[in-house]
Amino acid sequence: MNKSVKADKLKPDVLRVTEYILAKAEKKESFGLNTAANDLNGINNYQIAKIMRDICLDPQQPGSLDKYTTITGSHIENEQQNWQLNANAYFSYLSYLAIQQAERTNKLAARALYVAMASAFLTLCALFIAA
Repeated sequence: MNKSVKADKLKPDVLRVTEYILAKAEKKESFGLNTAANDLNGINNYQIAKIMRDICLDPQQPGSLDKYTTITGSHIENEQQNWQLNANAYFSYLSYLAIQQAERTNKLAARALYVAMASAFLTLCALFIAA
């Protein structure tokens, strides 16, 4: 588990918060800023609030996004809400995942090419030896 926490810290804060919100939304779990800050050790309430203002929808009525992401010390910022990403953030995250998959696929294709080239070379060597 310690290894995954270190790997998480290597990701940008925006990505960590985005993945956290998506994971909580998938499980239909509500959370507040303090909960997120505890779970995302290394990112403080203020950073999480700023990121959430940029990437989330209003959790309730219009204007509730500012209400629940403003740090005032009145505990309203830790009220449990069901958070969702806005459309831009969600589709940007999907694009990020597609790029990550494309990079893995390209690496795999390059390895397959090297294997094919080595196989062709060995086949040519075998033909010359046999002739």
